[in-house]
Amino acid sequence: MDRRYQVFISSTFTDLIDERREVMQALLEMDCLPAGMELLPAGDTDQWTLIKGVIEQSDYYLVILGGRYGSVTEEGVSYTEKEYDYAVELGIPVMGFVPAEPDGSPVGKTDRSDAAAKKLAEFREKVQLKMTKKWKNAEDLGSKVTRGLMHLIKNNPRPGWVRGDQAMMPETRAEIAELNAKIAQFEKKEVESSVGPPVQMDDAFAHGEEEVELSLRHKGFDYGYKEEDGDLTYTWDEIIEVLGPFMIDEAPEPALRETFNKHMLSDIQSDTEDGWATGWREESVEITDRSWGAIIVQLRALRLITTGTKKRTASDKAVYWKLTQAGDEYLVSLRAVSTTAKNVERPE
Repeated sequence: MDRRYQVFISSTFTDLIDERREVMQALLEMDCLPAGMELLPAGDTDQWTLIKGVIEQSDYYLVILGGRYGSVTEEGVSYTEKEYDYAVELGIPVMGFVPAEPDGSPVGKTDRSDAAAKKLAEFREKVQLKMTKKWKNAEDLGSKVTRGLMHLIKNNPRPGWVRGDQAMMPETRAEIAELNAKIAQFEKKEVESSVGPPVQMDDAFAHGEEEVELSLRHKGFDYGYKEEDGDLTYTWDEIIEVLGPFMIDEAPEPALRETFNKHMLSDIQSDTEDGWATGWREESVEITDRSWGAIIVQLRALRLITTGTKKRTASDKAVYWKLTQAGDEYLVSLRAVSTTAKNVERPE
């Protein structure tokens, strides 16, 4: 597979313009993707954040030392050394290129202060603890980079970049096909199990006219934001009557929860004797997580609901619920209207 590698070039800039150009040309001839400060876009993001992002995306890191330590950060460390330390910290394979004659840099391309020269010497010693090559001039540096990077790639394999239409290797395609076959088998087993004996409601748990107290938060605006906490009491049959119709087909849990929130709000607005505030604008009710969880657990324990099984998009992270056969039958018994054969006497 045709794979290209992104290579970050780190160095001082104004004194090594020709050298950097030669290195970039060498990298392009190797079908590599050079990255460096001159290629960073202008924008509102601070310089170091941009540099870090490019280094993180790079496969290899090259540092070129000349006769200058370079501009320093607030910590007193040059950007070149800070970049080098960050690449080493990330575990990116690095290679250094140092002058064959450190004292032979032309006038104007060396540090003027002794402090900067000392920091450069210390940085050069740090770089030479790892793989380094010495260069004499721009042309020599280009050839050294070519040979050095080939050695670095051979001994330190990296992911690199590939064309989108070539990204999937034959082994990956085979693995995906195998996984799809397994998924199909699981789906087949699930369908076969779903047509087995019908699940019966487990009436060992609270149900019917037995009551449960649910906590909620009542919110709205009345000369400012208002909220109050409280409880409402419902029978399990009422809860099933409210939620059940929406779970005949699969329904996402957030939608079910919102349905019950609206039902509770309606109860608050219609029951003015229960101490709830009234007349708020943008009024809403939100059942607490604990109470909502109690509803879901109870309906599952009763074997009235189960999780949905339909395929969904990868971005859909919601939990879906649907009625079991027992749940569907129980809902019908609650909501269906039966006919009677009673005779009703008409008033005279």
